[in-house]
Amino acid sequence: MSTPPAHTPTLTVITRVPIPARVDPNTVLARLQAYEPLIKTNPYLDRFEQRHLDVSEVVDDPFFLESGTKLQAFKVVDRVPVIPGLGAWGYKEVVIPCVMQCFDHGVRVRANAQAGVVVRSSYEVRRRGEVRDGPDLLLGPGDEGGEWELVEIAGIDCSFLVKHFVKSKFSSAHQEILQKLVDGAAKESDAAAGLTTGPAVTDAGSREEALPVP
Repeated sequence: MSTPPAHTPTLTVITRVPIPARVDPNTVLARLQAYEPLIKTNPYLDRFEQRHLDVSEVVDDPFFLESGTKLQAFKVVDRVPVIPGLGAWGYKEVVIPCVMQCFDHGVRVRANAQAGVVVRSSYEVRRRGEVRDGPDLLLGPGDEGGEWELVEIAGIDCSFLVKHFVKSKFSSAHQEILQKLVDGAAKESDAAAGLTTGPAVTDAGSREEALPVP
């Protein structure tokens, strides 16, 4: 079988957050490859379920590689606010089909979002500086950064008319998503070490700027 040609997305967004020195990077990797902790960072998430994966969904997509493992599909249902102040009437239910695959450094995720937007994200646990493109990893006063970082390399297909809007919203929202994943791993590491650092992280928190994820 011939290899499908490489896909060129409308835009590429690289996001990164530091992994604290006290956190084993394998703990972050394990959370990624369990899939559910990643799905649950979605601040709009209402519910999700695993679904049947038809081979036709992935056979012609070069994003998914034969070397990958644990190829699974999910149906993610978001509850997105569209008209503030109307309670339940002001929300819209959005169904997002997702496909996920593990590989050595993390997880590949393809999500078919609204309005024809398709996001192909590679979430990777990497040594700092190993992924050279994208923004520099900046640490503020009191921030704890170790040798490793969590990086998302996202290729986004969308209309050129909304390209800049999508990029600005995606960058800020996914910075928070990555941070929540790392925070969850830190809580897990601290609990295993018998430390108490506050309540467990359960979701992404802010709903202001998030796009549908994974």
